[in-house]
Amino acid sequence: MPLKLRPAVLEDARTLTTLMHRSKAAWGYTADQLALIETHDSVTEEQIAAQSVVVAEQDGTALGYFAVEPIAEKTLLLDHLFVAPEAQRRGLGKLLLMRAEDHARTLGRQRVYLESDVHAGPFYEHCGYTTIGTQPSKLMPGAQAPLMEKRLEPQVHPLTDLKVRLSTAPWHFEEDNSEAIAAHFAQAQAKNPHIWNGRTLKLTGYTFKKGVFAGTCCETSFAAYLAWRDWGAPDASAFNLFGSAVLISSDGALLYGVMAPHTATAGLIYPPGGNLDPSDVDADGYVDLEAAIYRELEEETGLSRNTTTEGPLYLASDGPRISIAKVIFVDLNAHSLRTQILHHSKASDEQELSDIKIYRRPEELTDPSMLPYARALGAHVLSTIVQYAPSS
Repeated sequence: MPLKLRPAVLEDARTLTTLMHRSKAAWGYTADQLALIETHDSVTEEQIAAQSVVVAEQDGTALGYFAVEPIAEKTLLLDHLFVAPEAQRRGLGKLLLMRAEDHARTLGRQRVYLESDVHAGPFYEHCGYTTIGTQPSKLMPGAQAPLMEKRLEPQVHPLTDLKVRLSTAPWHFEEDNSEAIAAHFAQAQAKNPHIWNGRTLKLTGYTFKKGVFAGTCCETSFAAYLAWRDWGAPDASAFNLFGSAVLISSDGALLYGVMAPHTATAGLIYPPGGNLDPSDVDADGYVDLEAAIYRELEEETGLSRNTTTEGPLYLASDGPRISIAKVIFVDLNAHSLRTQILHHSKASDEQELSDIKIYRRPEELTDPSMLPYARALGAHVLSTIVQYAPSS
C-alpha cells in the first residue's frame, strides 16, 4: 500500500500520542523517564485544532506526524515531529520535515524554529538546521537540548539557462503503486468526468547553480501524478515541474487565472501554464520549457509569442512544485487584456479559466486560493518589473 500524507483529525489524538511515546522509547530512555513522558507529553484534540498537524500513514496505520504553527511574522514553530520505531531510518522523518518546511513557505515564513530532543539534534543538523542555543533537558539531568533553526531559501530566483532532459527510466512511484493509483483515478474521475488520463512529464532530480537549472524528467500518467499530489507528495525525489506565463499589462498590472470548476485545480489562482507533456521534448531529448510556456499561453489565453514581448525567466518553487516562469508583456491595459482572455476562454473547447484576477501591488496577493509559488512569484515580479518593462 502507498504512503499517504493527510491532515490530522481530532480522532487521531490518542493514536498520535501513542506513536510519540513509542518513538521516544526507541531512544533508550529509562523506565522512570518514559513514565514522565507518558504523564506529561501527549497530543490533544485542542492541539490538532489549533496547529497544522499532518499524519503519514500506510494502509490506515499512522507511521509518523508533524505539528507546526506560526509564532512570529517570519517564523514557523516545528512543535512535534515523530516517526514510529518500525518506520525509522527509511527517510520518513526527512520527508515529514520537508513537508513541514513547505508549510512554512505556504504561509510566507522564511524561518523554521524547533526545540529539539537531546537525541534528535544530529538528525536536524543533517537536514540543514543550526543550533542557536540550548536549554536544560527535561528528561536527562545535566544534559542540554538544542534550540535550532533553519533559514529557508528564497522561493524565486532568476534563471539564465535550462537543461532538462527526458529519461527513459520509469517513475518508481507509479510502478510501485499502480493498483492504488488506478483506483484513486477512478474515484477522481467519478467525481469529475472531465479529467482524463493523458501522458505527462515529472521531474525526478535536479540541480540549480549560478542561474542554471538542470534536471531529469520521466514520462508518466496523469493518474500517477494526481495520486502523488493528492497523497501529499510522498515520493520526495519527485517534483511537479511546469511552465508559467506571468502576464504584465501595458499599465504594469499582473494578471493571474482562476481555474474553472471542471479542471483538476478548480478554483485555484496562478499564472497561465500547465503540465509538461511528451510533445515538449525536442529531437535531442531536451524538454523545451519555453515552448511549453507559449503552448499553454496560447491555449489558455489566445496570446502568442508573436503578439507579446518577452521578459526575464525565473524559477519559483514552494516545495514539490517548481515553476519555470517567463514574464510576458502585453500591449493592452489590464482591463482590456482581462476581457480579451476571458472571451477567448469562453469560446474555447476547454474553457479552463473561470476568471482573471488583476493585481497591482504585492500586498494584494493575499487570496488563500492562490498557490504559494504564485504568490511569491507575483510579489517578486511586481516589486522589480520596472527594471524589465519594455520602453514605450
